Amino acid sequence: MHIDAYRLLDFDAALEREAMQQIGDGIADLFDMDAPKERIGLLVASDNAGTATSVKFWAEAVRTGVGLASPELFPWCLANAPCGSLARRFAITGPNSTLLGEADALRAAFDNSVDLLTQERINSAIIVALCFAVDGQPGRAIALRLRQGCGTHDEIDLTALTQASAAPSLRAAIDTLGQLIEAG
Repeated sequence: MHIDAYRLLDFDAALEREAMQQIGDGIADLFDMDAPKERIGLLVASDNAGTATSVKFWAEAVRTGVGLASPELFPWCLANAPCGSLARRFAITGPNSTLLGEADALRAAFDNSVDLLTQERINSAIIVALCFAVDGQPGRAIALRLRQGCGTHDEIDLTALTQASAAPSLRAAIDTLGQLIEAG
Protein backbone atom coordinates (compact mmCIF):
# COMPACT_ATOMS: atom_id res chain seq x y z
CA MET A 1 0.00 0.00 0.00
CA HIS A 2 1.10 3.53 -0.71
CA ILE A 3 0.02 6.90 0.59
CA ASP A 4 -0.06 9.00 -2.54
CA ALA A 5 -1.55 12.13 -0.94
CA TYR A 6 -2.43 13.47 2.48
CA ARG A 7 -3.54 16.66 4.24
CA LEU A 8 -3.26 17.73 7.87
CA LEU A 9 -5.85 20.35 8.83
CA ASP A 10 -6.91 22.55 11.71
CA PHE A 11 -10.38 24.07 11.57
CA ASP A 12 -12.39 26.35 13.81
CA ALA A 13 -16.04 25.55 13.08
CA ALA A 14 -17.97 24.51 16.18
CA LEU A 15 -20.89 22.80 14.42
CA GLU A 16 -20.27 19.62 12.47
CA ARG A 17 -21.94 20.78 9.22
CA GLU A 18 -19.67 23.82 9.09
CA ALA A 19 -16.62 21.78 10.11
CA MET A 20 -17.26 19.25 7.34
CA GLN A 21 -17.47 22.12 4.83
CA GLN A 22 -14.03 23.34 5.97
CA ILE A 23 -12.60 19.81 5.95
CA GLY A 24 -14.07 19.12 2.51
CA ASP A 25 -12.52 22.33 1.18
CA GLY A 26 -9.15 21.34 2.65
CA ILE A 27 -9.11 17.81 1.23
CA ALA A 28 -10.94 18.30 -2.08
CA ASP A 29 -7.85 17.55 -4.14
CA LEU A 30 -7.60 14.05 -2.60
CA PHE A 31 -10.79 13.18 -4.50
CA ASP A 32 -9.37 14.43 -7.81
CA MET A 33 -8.36 11.13 -9.42
CA ASP A 34 -9.29 8.95 -12.36
CA ALA A 35 -10.86 6.14 -10.34
CA PRO A 36 -14.60 5.60 -10.80
CA LYS A 37 -16.51 6.94 -7.78
CA GLU A 38 -17.82 3.45 -6.95
CA ARG A 39 -14.21 2.21 -6.70
CA ILE A 40 -13.24 4.74 -4.01
CA GLY A 41 -13.61 3.76 -0.35
CA LEU A 42 -14.16 6.49 2.23
CA LEU A 43 -13.56 5.81 5.92
CA VAL A 44 -13.92 8.48 8.55
CA ALA A 45 -12.60 7.96 12.08
CA SER A 46 -14.08 10.33 14.63
CA ASP A 47 -14.12 10.64 18.38
CA ASN A 48 -17.39 12.56 18.11
CA ALA A 49 -19.64 12.22 15.08
CA GLY A 50 -22.06 14.98 15.93
CA THR A 51 -22.47 15.84 19.59
CA ALA A 52 -22.67 19.63 19.21
CA THR A 53 -25.36 19.55 16.54
CA SER A 54 -27.19 16.68 18.23
CA VAL A 55 -27.35 18.59 21.53
CA LYS A 56 -28.50 21.71 19.65
CA PHE A 57 -31.16 19.68 17.80
CA TRP A 58 -32.58 18.08 20.96
CA ALA A 59 -32.51 21.38 22.87
CA GLU A 60 -34.54 22.89 20.02
CA ALA A 61 -36.87 19.85 20.08
CA VAL A 62 -37.49 20.39 23.79
CA ARG A 63 -38.14 24.10 23.19
CA THR A 64 -40.34 23.88 20.07
CA GLY A 65 -41.37 20.24 19.85
CA VAL A 66 -39.79 17.54 17.70
CA GLY A 67 -41.93 18.43 14.68
CA LEU A 68 -40.38 21.91 14.46
CA ALA A 69 -36.77 21.07 15.32
CA SER A 70 -34.65 21.34 12.20
CA PRO A 71 -32.29 18.44 11.55
CA GLU A 72 -30.47 20.42 8.81
CA LEU A 73 -29.69 18.50 5.59
CA PHE A 74 -29.91 15.27 7.57
CA PRO A 75 -29.75 14.65 11.31
CA TRP A 76 -26.16 15.07 12.46
CA CYS A 77 -27.06 12.88 15.40
CA LEU A 78 -26.56 9.94 13.03
CA ALA A 79 -23.15 8.35 13.55
CA ASN A 80 -22.38 8.18 9.81
CA ALA A 81 -23.14 11.87 9.19
CA PRO A 82 -19.49 13.00 8.77
CA CYS A 83 -18.79 10.33 6.16
CA GLY A 84 -22.18 10.83 4.53
CA SER A 85 -21.47 14.53 4.19
CA LEU A 86 -18.15 13.93 2.41
CA ALA A 87 -19.50 11.06 0.29
CA ARG A 88 -22.37 13.24 -0.88
CA ARG A 89 -20.15 16.24 -1.59
CA PHE A 90 -17.66 14.23 -3.67
CA ALA A 91 -20.20 11.75 -5.15
CA ILE A 92 -18.39 8.76 -3.61
CA THR A 93 -20.55 5.67 -4.06
CA GLY A 94 -18.02 3.04 -3.00
CA PRO A 95 -17.90 1.57 0.51
CA ASN A 96 -18.05 4.27 3.18
CA SER A 97 -18.50 4.50 6.92
CA THR A 98 -17.77 6.54 10.01
CA LEU A 99 -15.93 4.68 12.74
CA LEU A 100 -16.45 6.06 16.24
CA GLY A 101 -13.90 5.86 18.99
CA GLU A 102 -10.54 7.21 19.87
CA ALA A 103 -7.30 5.96 18.31
CA ASP A 104 -8.90 2.54 17.89
CA ALA A 105 -11.22 4.05 15.26
CA LEU A 106 -8.16 5.15 13.23
CA ARG A 107 -6.69 1.66 13.45
CA ALA A 108 -9.99 0.16 12.28
CA ALA A 109 -10.07 2.62 9.34
CA PHE A 110 -6.59 1.44 8.28
CA ASP A 111 -7.55 -2.20 8.68
CA ASN A 112 -10.78 -1.78 6.70
CA SER A 113 -9.00 0.16 3.94
CA VAL A 114 -6.29 -2.47 3.58
CA ASP A 115 -8.93 -5.22 3.45
CA LEU A 116 -10.93 -3.40 0.75
CA LEU A 117 -7.80 -2.72 -1.32
CA THR A 118 -6.44 -6.26 -0.90
CA GLN A 119 -9.78 -7.77 -1.90
CA GLU A 120 -9.74 -5.40 -4.93
CA ARG A 121 -13.17 -4.02 -4.03
CA ILE A 122 -11.74 -0.51 -4.45
CA ASN A 123 -8.90 1.20 -6.31
CA SER A 124 -8.30 3.89 -3.67
CA ALA A 125 -9.15 4.43 -0.03
CA ILE A 126 -9.47 7.81 1.59
CA ILE A 127 -9.18 7.84 5.36
CA VAL A 128 -10.21 10.95 7.26
CA ALA A 129 -9.51 11.05 10.99
CA LEU A 130 -11.08 14.02 12.73
CA CYS A 131 -11.68 15.56 16.09
CA PHE A 132 -14.31 18.28 16.08
CA ALA A 133 -13.64 21.56 17.88
CA VAL A 134 -14.57 21.35 21.53
CA ASP A 135 -14.10 23.49 24.65
CA GLY A 136 -12.23 26.23 22.78
CA GLN A 137 -9.81 23.75 21.23
CA PRO A 138 -9.77 23.90 17.40
CA GLY A 139 -10.75 20.90 15.34
CA ARG A 140 -7.99 18.70 13.91
CA ALA A 141 -8.07 16.31 10.97
CA ILE A 142 -5.77 14.26 8.82
CA ALA A 143 -6.79 12.78 5.48
CA LEU A 144 -4.85 10.13 3.58
CA ARG A 145 -5.33 8.58 0.16
CA LEU A 146 -4.10 4.99 -0.06
CA ARG A 147 -3.56 3.02 -3.23
CA GLN A 148 -2.10 -0.34 -3.94
CA GLY A 149 1.17 -0.44 -5.89
CA CYS A 150 1.55 3.24 -6.83
CA GLY A 151 2.37 6.46 -5.12
CA THR A 152 4.85 9.15 -4.31
CA HIS A 153 5.62 7.89 -0.81
CA ASP A 154 7.40 4.66 -0.03
CA GLU A 155 5.49 1.52 0.83
CA ILE A 156 3.45 2.13 3.98
CA ASP A 157 4.92 0.61 7.08
CA LEU A 158 1.54 -0.28 8.54
CA THR A 159 3.15 -1.24 11.82
CA ALA A 160 4.56 2.25 12.29
CA LEU A 161 1.40 3.97 11.12
CA THR A 162 -0.94 1.86 13.19
CA GLN A 163 1.28 2.47 16.21
CA ALA A 164 -0.05 6.01 15.98
CA SER A 165 -3.34 4.46 17.02
CA ALA A 166 -1.71 3.28 20.26
CA ALA A 167 -2.05 6.88 21.45
CA PRO A 168 -4.79 7.33 24.05
CA SER A 169 -6.82 9.84 22.06
CA LEU A 170 -7.69 10.32 18.41
CA ARG A 171 -6.23 13.85 18.53
CA ALA A 172 -2.88 12.45 19.73
CA ALA A 173 -3.05 9.74 17.05
CA ILE A 174 -3.66 12.38 14.35
CA ASP A 175 -0.65 14.36 15.54
CA THR A 176 1.55 11.23 15.71
CA LEU A 177 0.43 10.07 12.28
CA GLY A 178 1.15 13.51 10.81
CA GLN A 179 4.64 13.45 12.30
CA LEU A 180 5.31 9.93 10.98
CA ILE A 181 4.23 10.87 7.46
CA GLU A 182 6.18 14.13 7.48
CA ALA A 183 9.29 12.25 8.62
CA GLY A 184 8.92 9.98 5.58
